[in-house]
Amino acid sequence: MGIIRVLPEAIANKIAAGEVVERPASIVKELVENALDADATVIEVEVAHGGKNFIRVSDNGRGMDREDAGLAFARHATSKIMEAEDLLRIRSFGFRGEALPSIAAVSRMQLVTSRQDDPVGTELHFEAGRKTRLSDCALRCGTMVEVRELFFNTPARRKFLKSDATEMGHIVDVFSNLALSAPDVRFVLRSLNKTVLEFLPVSKSLERAKQLLGEAIAEDLLEIGGEVEDVQLSGVIGKPSVARASRTAQSFFVNRRWVRSLPISYALQEGFSGTLGHSQFPIAVLFIEINPERVDINIHPTKQQVRLSHEPTVKALITQTVARCLRQAPDLASRPLKHPTHILTRATRHSPSRQMLPAQRTFVIPEPARTYQPAPGLSVSQEPVQFRDKLKITQILGQVHQVFLVVETQDGLLLVDQHAAHERVMFEGLLRNWQAQSVERQGLLLSPTLELSHRQADLLQESLKFLHQVGFDLEVFGPSTVRILAHPAILGTQDPARVLKTFLDQKEEGLSRTALDTTLQELAALIACKTESVKAHEPLTPQAIHTLLTRLSECDQPFSCPHGRPTLIRYSLTELERHFKRT
Repeated sequence: MGIIRVLPEAIANKIAAGEVVERPASIVKELVENALDADATVIEVEVAHGGKNFIRVSDNGRGMDREDAGLAFARHATSKIMEAEDLLRIRSFGFRGEALPSIAAVSRMQLVTSRQDDPVGTELHFEAGRKTRLSDCALRCGTMVEVRELFFNTPARRKFLKSDATEMGHIVDVFSNLALSAPDVRFVLRSLNKTVLEFLPVSKSLERAKQLLGEAIAEDLLEIGGEVEDVQLSGVIGKPSVARASRTAQSFFVNRRWVRSLPISYALQEGFSGTLGHSQFPIAVLFIEINPERVDINIHPTKQQVRLSHEPTVKALITQTVARCLRQAPDLASRPLKHPTHILTRATRHSPSRQMLPAQRTFVIPEPARTYQPAPGLSVSQEPVQFRDKLKITQILGQVHQVFLVVETQDGLLLVDQHAAHERVMFEGLLRNWQAQSVERQGLLLSPTLELSHRQADLLQESLKFLHQVGFDLEVFGPSTVRILAHPAILGTQDPARVLKTFLDQKEEGLSRTALDTTLQELAALIACKTESVKAHEPLTPQAIHTLLTRLSECDQPFSCPHGRPTLIRYSLTELERHFKRT
């Protein structure tokens, strides 16, 4: 007798269930997608204990008759696929016919369903995949599915579930993203009879995104749209000032299907080049509509991963559309915290040192003879500086600790980081010069040498043509030694060997302080930071301040340095009045 045998159906069903049902959130996803495929306009989800003990999904969709309700629990039974070619034209969410039997195999499950014209509905009960009851029932048009005691028959899997709060967090994540995919549907999520989330129907994805992300950042969302060949892109992105420390605030949809995709996330990040700092990720909700024949959604049991046949085209569309939107945005200036007092209270509520603070705080008042007088010439008479449409500087007020500039605008004031501002000016100037091939070189009488590791020597060889284009004349001799004959004149008295070594270090480590992908931008950001630009703690004359602000206003991305730090923070007059309780 051979060693190959066919597994019993019960074991096979449990294995199949493991591919589809990872946790309670997986069930919510599958059942809500079924409801959307049934053209439901109202979907209600109720859970208890993070979905481990109870999940109910109700909808007002088309429903099923008795025969279809029974077939729905057969393995690989589906209404979406009739022939193999249909796999190239999939527009629905579910098509594998695995969800209901897989869920039933690891739970106690009930389904109640009815079509609009049926005299009675159908009620089905399953336990560990075995049908235990079939009966008539009364129900309005639609379907209700209850799942109880998940993994009761597979205790080894149940013990790997996390706490109720963690599992509920996954459910909220799934529920929210599915709500984004169907803005015209009313979604309700309840836990232990309390409403957790409710999304009323809206006409546009932007409005649904605002419902999800909250009104606090609604004014910091930008609507985007683009098209190339048979690919359409739409959605919203958050301004750089509201970026997050992780990718959790990014949602991507391909033909309305919520997917997870690092290539799409990388393309989005590239569109924000030069506006975000290290480990900052933009808020985004992106919808990609593409010919179904160019999408393979059959590569993973949960269908959350897709393969695009023309991925470079899609990535380029995302990057270019996002970058264009940021360039055209009227105001990307950073804003102060909207509720600083509340945030401070939360942060210090449990601080041990809080009780050590003095009961009263005082200001140090200078002697009358030292009463502040504006420095001569600070109210300059040059032409006003204007940033886009809304930021018009009317008066330069001065410096704070020779680090920040204070300037008056037509509707408030700005605080400007003088070093970050000059980095942005230098960065864009370098890029323009290099792209125009008008780089000035500084020859060296004493040519410094640089000893490199084997890996860095290889990286240098790969970059020699590029480095020459940007102003470095290098002579390589031996396996790991390079002599610098000339460098970009913009470096001034800076050590060119140090700049070159830092550049190669970053390339070797695969790191980029700029979070940019192109070598040209990385080197421009590095030189902009290392050159003898305006530094912190450097006094500036009023004319120098005016010149710096004018050049900053002429930049494509004036509101952040190439490393993503803000160049300025904007306070409107309304915000100042509110902070001083004058409203």
